[in-house]
Amino acid sequence: MQGKQDKPAIHLDYASLGGTGTPDAEIDRALVKKAKGLFGKQAREEILQMVDHNLRIVAAEVAQRQINPELLYRVGIEAVGEAIKAYKLKQEEEFRKFVIAFARQSMFLAKGKMARSKTDSASS
Repeated sequence: MQGKQDKPAIHLDYASLGGTGTPDAEIDRALVKKAKGLFGKQAREEILQMVDHNLRIVAAEVAQRQINPELLYRVGIEAVGEAIKAYKLKQEEEFRKFVIAFARQSMFLAKGKMARSKTDSASS
């Protein structure tokens, strides 16, 4: 068993996972509209705060002890900004569902890139 390395521990902030408010509550389209605007920084931060709980859970799910979930969480934060830009206010899909799906997809893509880069560097 000496040749088998222990996987690094994954740090999860369980207090943050508890979150505040309801993690499934819909995000108001007016807030999304503000976030899309030129001066929407505060609205974007508010949306990020509202989906933070979901992002942490998705990052942990996607990581599956193969990648550090904190790296994927950062990818998710960037994906929220991209999702705000991509979301059409007239879409029938609720924004929260859209943004979490967008972040999950971004995390899976990032995980694939990270895994490929690990195998490329291991084979070199």
